[in-house]
Amino acid sequence: MNTKGVACRRTFDEDQLQGMFKWFDKDNNGILTRQELNEAFSKLGSKFPAWRAWRALLHADTNGDGCISVSEQELNELVKYALKRGYKLK
Repeated sequence: MNTKGVACRRTFDEDQLQGMFKWFDKDNNGILTRQELNEAFSKLGSKFPAWRAWRALLHADTNGDGCISVSEQELNELVKYALKRGYKLK
């Protein structure tokens, strides 16, 4: 239900989040660094993007190399993590 003066926002879907995270791979090397994750979570509206990036790495960095592969299972795990947090389209 929408209240007067309050805009409805909908959550991201998996494809939107995947595309958004891939967009933050600024150097196009196929990995998301902690800094790139920080910037992505900042754009998503996280109050503490550096902390959120750190937590995302704990959840999604399956091979322990300190970054997220955008072409592997790690990206899927990152998206699942972000979806659980309920980020909304602005």
